[in-house]
Amino acid sequence: MPVFTDAVSTSVKVLSGLLAIACITLCWLFYPPIYPRNIPTIPFWVTLLPFFYDVDQEETFKRYIRKPLLKHGAVKFFFGGQWNILVQRSTYLAEIFKNEEVYQKSGNDKKLPHSVIAEYLGDNIISSRGNDYRTYRTVIKPGLQENFDPEPIIQNAQKLYSLLRQLRTDGKSAEPNIQDVLQRYSITNILTCLLNSDLSLLDDNNADLNKLQRQVKKEIFKPIFLSFPFLDRLGWLFPSRQRSRETIHAFAQELQRVVCAGHEEDSYWMASEKLGSRLFAARESGIMTHKQFRDNLNVVFVAGQENPQLAMLSALYLLGKYPDVQAKLRYEVDMCLDGDLSPVVLGKLPFLSSVIYESLRLFPPISQLVNRRVDRPVNLGDKIYIPRDTYVGYNSYATNRDPSVWGLTADEFMPERWGTNNEDILKRFRRAKARAEFISFHGGSRACLGERFALLEMRITLFILVKNCTWTLDPHWPDRMTPAGPLYPRELRLVFDHRQG
Repeated sequence: MPVFTDAVSTSVKVLSGLLAIACITLCWLFYPPIYPRNIPTIPFWVTLLPFFYDVDQEETFKRYIRKPLLKHGAVKFFFGGQWNILVQRSTYLAEIFKNEEVYQKSGNDKKLPHSVIAEYLGDNIISSRGNDYRTYRTVIKPGLQENFDPEPIIQNAQKLYSLLRQLRTDGKSAEPNIQDVLQRYSITNILTCLLNSDLSLLDDNNADLNKLQRQVKKEIFKPIFLSFPFLDRLGWLFPSRQRSRETIHAFAQELQRVVCAGHEEDSYWMASEKLGSRLFAARESGIMTHKQFRDNLNVVFVAGQENPQLAMLSALYLLGKYPDVQAKLRYEVDMCLDGDLSPVVLGKLPFLSSVIYESLRLFPPISQLVNRRVDRPVNLGDKIYIPRDTYVGYNSYATNRDPSVWGLTADEFMPERWGTNNEDILKRFRRAKARAEFISFHGGSRACLGERFALLEMRITLFILVKNCTWTLDPHWPDRMTPAGPLYPRELRLVFDHRQG
């Protein structure tokens, strides 16, 4: 009997100790840091709402985050298993973008080591710094800054239109959804225009690369693992996460196979200055290791097709929701005799430019990003003391809709706000970027290198679609946004009608 009692007593002590450790860990994890003292804290459970409820993250933002963020310009926000500083005020952001040596880039491979998302993108041009960044930039930037041949995008946009025409008037289709068609379209564009591949996913819905990309996206943005990335290490407890890593590995292998196939067989591609050729040559010459090649190829592919895809999806949503704006854009497009696309390529259609900028303002493809670490203690805006090693990010959605900058109509879709002629619109666009009032392409010396290609793709796409068809929101579609991850219309359904004549 005494032996049994001692065993029970020992078990109780062990369990009590484990419980105490768990409680201390949770308190340490969830209790916000003391500094900064003068900005509010968003309750940690706000991040977990998508895990328990079917929420619209736009509504979640408006209800729990927007007011304190606008009032103070920054808040403490729990994400990625730790507390971060989330910035909204444009003057603060301009300071962050200017002082790269203080607010240093630090990607998921540093912030969330061993996580699935870190496995996906690794160390790359977006998140690296120092010598690695300079190497990646030397290889990648010229391939993203060239004068792109618009013809492949034009041909792909015509195919896109043909696929969208297949949507029946009830909004249903053999296609899984509009987003899947746009994903295949944007992947085809980046493969053709940047990565020197002749694989057209518009002709093949069952291509392995497309299927693997869809599978990866389903795993990356699961709220519980984004909030607590350390769970990714517990493969024995979450076998699905190990399967996610296997899917990511298969995706990377297939992407490399598609991109490298032509380069290994065709000397023309080897001599080309296109991005795919430059990456391949950097690996073959030893400028990049195989892992650096793999990580940068992944991120170029993901950012190069995912962000334009979401931008186009949001633009179609807004034009479907506001038929008067769509009609005004169509009038401008119809004035281009014989469908001449040269003004589109050169950005010379003012209302088309305004529609694109306004859509990107309201729905930036990356609505929130936390990838900078403070290298030393700093006072942001001479007001907010931030300790060393604190992670700082920004909410593009909130900054782009700041009423102190954009007025009381900041939440409204009003392309006219950008101006009425090409010169004024471009000036407004550049000024808003320089002041960090419009950060859909981020800012400073680390602004998005793919901006030119993304805007060209959007101009051609909208021109061809508006020229050939009209569309409205499916009346049976619930107008709502995604619950977590990138913010865009969830499972968008549109009704397309072909224009006669």
